Amino acid sequence: MRLQVVIAASVLAVILIGLSTDVDGQSTRGVRRRNRFGRIGRTGRSRSQTRLRSGRGRGGRGGSSSCGENQRRKRGGRCVPKSQDPKGVLAKKGSSGPLPGAPNLNEITSIVTRWLDENAERIPNMVQLVFHSCVGGCDGCINTNSPSNKGLIGSYREVQALWKNEAKQGISLADFVVLLGTKAVEHGMRRNGGPGPRTVEFTTGRTSCSDPTNYLKVFNFPQGQNTDAIEFLMSHFGIPSRGLAVALMGAHSLGVCRTENSGSMLGTTWSITDAPGNEFTQWSANDGRMMLNADLHLQRDFAVNSRPSCGPISERCQENGNDVNFVRQFANNQQDWAAQFIRAFLIMVSKR
Repeated sequence: MRLQVVIAASVLAVILIGLSTDVDGQSTRGVRRRNRFGRIGRTGRSRSQTRLRSGRGRGGRGGSSSCGENQRRKRGGRCVPKSQDPKGVLAKKGSSGPLPGAPNLNEITSIVTRWLDENAERIPNMVQLVFHSCVGGCDGCINTNSPSNKGLIGSYREVQALWKNEAKQGISLADFVVLLGTKAVEHGMRRNGGPGPRTVEFTTGRTSCSDPTNYLKVFNFPQGQNTDAIEFLMSHFGIPSRGLAVALMGAHSLGVCRTENSGSMLGTTWSITDAPGNEFTQWSANDGRMMLNADLHLQRDFAVNSRPSCGPISERCQENGNDVNFVRQFANNQQDWAAQFIRAFLIMVSKR
């Protein structure tokens, strides 16, 4: 099955900005597709997990329950010479520095890679997760009480468990979430029909939130029934141009595309229909595909009150002169899209 790299080609809507989630958490066609893409697979230990737990081959606790006079108890409970941690940085909660004897970045990257390989449907969720955790600063945390994060709760808990069991001693949760998103991007691009192998730069140094299990910050995310996604990306992440923002919205093509919910919006006539529950409207094609307002607005220019300001078919709406040329550009050149997407992605994950 070929991935559709055409921007706004997926009727899943834009995975990156969570446009398949409605405000009230009601079931919608978008939610159904999101859930289909967002299964987290088996529970329990992952095959990718290796013996990196503290106390097993990597200088575990063991020995005395207290540290010596010239030692300091570090995060994770083990003692290290004060000369290795003169300022107590390693003992601080949320520290981004690796601990002595911890798995190195290459080992952690291998764990992440194998974990993604086990279930390709994790790819879109990890891209969406890194976006949500970077709104307000990439701290590796999301508010699980927020309706906007409803579809990520299961995946986020699985990520937390993987980090705690396999990588906590070597990398902060904030960096770990970004690493997962980075490798998800690389995996998606080299899947069948994608632009081919790409290497996305990854750097450490982010600080995690103080308590990932009780993260109460509330952020507003763009919703699929609205048309402000581009402006959101530019204002919240400092994306410097509309072209880069349009490229970033192409993250949905990194998922597991299926014929029943993918296809280019270019050259298709879309009709306004009511979404399930009649909470808002969506755009539907004769073959059953659908798009949300945020998708189609990349091609057509319209406002939304209770319904789009034009219609009932897309051809009666004027072209969106700001974005449609970028849509065509990236649809015709996957390599260009990949390069611009990576550039925008790196800007996004650099927000601290």
